[in-house]
Amino acid sequence: MERNLKRTLIALLLVLLAVISALPVADLAAAPETHAATIASIDDKTTTVLKLTAVSALASTAVSAAPGDLATPISEKLADFSEYFLLILCVLFAEKYLLSLVGYGAFRVLVPLACLLAAASLFVRPRTLRRIAGKAAVFGLALFLVIPLSIRASDLIYGVYQDSINATIASAEQLSEENVAEEEAEEAEGSTILSRVSESVTSLTDRAANMVRRFVETLAIMIVTSCLIPLLVLVFFFWLIKLITGMDPAVFLPPRHSSEARTPPAPPAGSA
Repeated sequence: MERNLKRTLIALLLVLLAVISALPVADLAAAPETHAATIASIDDKTTTVLKLTAVSALASTAVSAAPGDLATPISEKLADFSEYFLLILCVLFAEKYLLSLVGYGAFRVLVPLACLLAAASLFVRPRTLRRIAGKAAVFGLALFLVIPLSIRASDLIYGVYQDSINATIASAEQLSEENVAEEEAEEAEGSTILSRVSESVTSLTDRAANMVRRFVETLAIMIVTSCLIPLLVLVFFFWLIKLITGMDPAVFLPPRHSSEARTPPAPPAGSA
């Protein structure tokens, strides 16, 4: 009798935890205020990517204004960077929106489900529900933590190279401004432009080539901090979930046939 009362009390406590998780905790996990620091970090990277997209387009326009076809390949390469930065921008927006969505799903669905299954496992034999409840709880908490932890990890590298990224933006803006100033000066000087064409094109091409190198380095940094590190953290969490819950990765592999299955049966005795 006392044992049944204890089970009932524990089950009621688990049901209460499920209700608390599904109502106030889920709303709190999805609130932007809960993820204020993570959202601020994503917004900072988003602003940087928008600046890089704009200055790469401006630098491409400035280089394309040079006479002749010498700077055309460099101008096209600078224009290509805008597409790459837009892809990174999509990843950042996806992380920002998923931040609240996965927290809401974890505490509105997975954690309450784990609590209810754990409560039912107190009265059901065999107690396989308890193992399923533990897996659901671990998976829900992992979903809630994966994006904030991946952003924190990427911030460590992003902070180291932030000065280099800002220098790339400043160099591209300076190249565009100086090109506009040179065009205005050449229009004012009139005929003297012909004597300076070769020198201007050579100088602009050298600076544009250096600008491409800067953009390649910056693009690599943004890919690592915004895409690669979150992906590695996600893979690590999947591995951790498999380690804790005991899921065997071999279940996703095609079944292997034994040697006995491949050996044809022996003919019956006395057959020809």
